[in-house]
Amino acid sequence: MAKHKSAPQKPALPPEDGLFQALSLCRKAGKLVMGFDAVEEAAVKGTAWLVLTAADASPKTVQRITRNVGDLVDVLPTPLTMDRLAPLGRRPVAVFAVTDRNLGRLCYDRLDACGTIKHEEEMTE
Repeated sequence: MAKHKSAPQKPALPPEDGLFQALSLCRKAGKLVMGFDAVEEAAVKGTAWLVLTAADASPKTVQRITRNVGDLVDVLPTPLTMDRLAPLGRRPVAVFAVTDRNLGRLCYDRLDACGTIKHEEEMTE
């Protein structure tokens, strides 16, 4: 009779860590645009699939990016702060854009797992 070795179960990552890993994958693939002006340009050119804002981004920044590109691409808040997102770039940045469709879907799914996306059926009167 053969012995069955069961591999130890990996502990589940918190949803925020999963989102950070997805953004890190976007960065490594060269499909993450960082900074207000660069994100705005990518959205206007049509290369951005998803725009994300840091949790501690100023309300004015979020309002401006939503007003400027909100009709072109989804602008969603993340539960991650600029300090937590800082390892992705050289400096803390409040606005990010994902320029790949599949990676954008991955980030969207990870945001959904964090509970930051409000669905229509949840918004009943």
